Amino acid sequence: MSEKLSENENWYVCSLVVQAKPEKLEDVKAEILKIPFAEIHGEKPDEGKLVVTLESDVHLALSDRIDQVRDIKGVIVVSLISNYIDEQ
Repeated sequence: MSEKLSENENWYVCSLVVQAKPEKLEDVKAEILKIPFAEIHGEKPDEGKLVVTLESDVHLALSDRIDQVRDIKGVIVVSLISNYIDEQ
């Protein structure tokens, strides 16, 4: 799926802390990076923690993407840290 941001659309961003089983962390990272507009900004490998942002031009798509992250094998918990709307 490919999204494009036009000049007349809003842009939605949320940041997450994802806790995974440390032994599954590389697999979890690979799956997260398959999600459109998902980025990993930091990690604590020994604790299995990742800092992740998700972006979309459709607000409800963010909740679907959070669910995608939550459903990845090896993920223990996903915590929403912030949510931002860039209104055009």
